[in-house]
Amino acid sequence: MEDAKAQVYQIDGIAFQARQEPQLTWLRNYGRVFWVSDRQMSGNLCFGVEGRYGRLFIKYAGERPVNYSGRPEAAAAALQNAMPLYQREHPALVKLLAHGPAGAGYAAIFRWEEAAVLRPTPPSNVVHDRVQRLQLGRSLRMLDMVYDLHAQLAGDGYIAVDFYDGNLLIDFDRNAAIVCDIDLYRKKPAVNDRGRMQGSSRFLSPEEYTLGAPLTESTTVYAMGALAFEFFGSNLDRSVNAWHGPRQLYDVAARATRDAPENRYPSLQAFLGAWREAVAH
Repeated sequence: MEDAKAQVYQIDGIAFQARQEPQLTWLRNYGRVFWVSDRQMSGNLCFGVEGRYGRLFIKYAGERPVNYSGRPEAAAAALQNAMPLYQREHPALVKLLAHGPAGAGYAAIFRWEEAAVLRPTPPSNVVHDRVQRLQLGRSLRMLDMVYDLHAQLAGDGYIAVDFYDGNLLIDFDRNAAIVCDIDLYRKKPAVNDRGRMQGSSRFLSPEEYTLGAPLTESTTVYAMGALAFEFFGSNLDRSVNAWHGPRQLYDVAARATRDAPENRYPSLQAFLGAWREAVAH
């Protein structure tokens, strides 16, 4: 829905919206802006910039994007607090190059990925439909990359919050899937303090709608199961009739997305082990 207070601004000939004019002169240090994403619910403005450092992906928080109703300083703090998570090396995680204060808030600078968002904003099914047509081995490699990353994060005590297909880049040339947004992931123990947590309803577990409910590893398991349905089925119809992948993989994804947390896999390692065993057979 359009924000009545939104204003249209421009940078390097690209129009975007915000609730007030953002401080962007610092971006000139990195080159010319060729892409803008202004619809992030996390409070970030995102830019593709090309200059003396090559192509960069820059996330900037501390302003008033149209889809963010929180305090700008809270978004900037969330981005800054996520930097230790982004510093890990993993092929399924966007590569962090630098970070620090910028403009009215905080910026993180990443390597630009020549990839497409699995389901972008505004909504488009072009990439999603192409993913659903991939050869089985290619799909399985992409999913395994993302699952392995989250198993590592879970091992360090983190719960995936606001993970959905809008945070996943697909590089068809390298046959890779890259997670580009882990800003809101939380350290255990974590609870639902919002009522409806951030993210797409297709990926939200029941506890992410329940104020005060614990958020556990099985919450992340649910999101990973939902991702499998995006690749091989439908999150609007999770019946086996809508599934076009191997049946043994359906059984793993279906268990991962059960309503009751205790009926899912208890950990990412348990989920990943079951998934890989199903792939092997």
